[in-house]
Amino acid sequence: MVTRPNYDETTNYLYFWSGLVIKEARKHGVDIYDLIGKKATKKNFDSYLKSQKPDILFLNGHGDEKTITGHDSEPILESGEKEPVNKAIIYARSCDAASVLGKKLIVDGARVFIGYLRKFIFGYTLSKMTRPLEDSLAKLFLEPSNLVVTTIIKGHSAQVAHEHSKKVMLENFKKMISTMATYEEKYAARWLWGNINSQVLYGEKSAMV
Repeated sequence: MVTRPNYDETTNYLYFWSGLVIKEARKHGVDIYDLIGKKATKKNFDSYLKSQKPDILFLNGHGDEKTITGHDSEPILESGEKEPVNKAIIYARSCDAASVLGKKLIVDGARVFIGYLRKFIFGYTLSKMTRPLEDSLAKLFLEPSNLVVTTIIKGHSAQVAHEHSKKVMLENFKKMISTMATYEEKYAARWLWGNINSQVLYGEKSAMV
């Protein structure tokens, strides 16, 4: 199941880049429950969790240490209540959620939580804001983060997916601090370095679908 609200600049980028993961999943015959735009609500999220029991939860949206949100910042997962996560593998592309909520979701029954201890930040190009998939700066951040889910879909373990994503982020970081990098890439490199060091995995490292 994918949540991809689309109501501001940040969620707009995640919305489009998550679409590439959905395309890849369909190539591999994976059933997709796409909570798109205004459908990314707590009510719909809980309904799909209960009725479909998805193996993977790919969550895109704003968040904090205890919350991941959907459309218009409505909380869809919170640390203050027991969540019916059904032994899912969870990847949350959301700020800070690994610090408290991620650990709580493992206690609630998730097999794996991959997310960020601090802010998940990506650079973007102002002239590409209406065409996020053409934004080469954003690609340096969002393409390797997509790899967390696509690597699992291809039959690899959560640990392999986590490490593959971080490896590609590090490769991009090295390009961004090289003499060939643009000013914008060099400036944004600090954010990618933060994502690398902030991305963590909790739970069953060998988990697969």
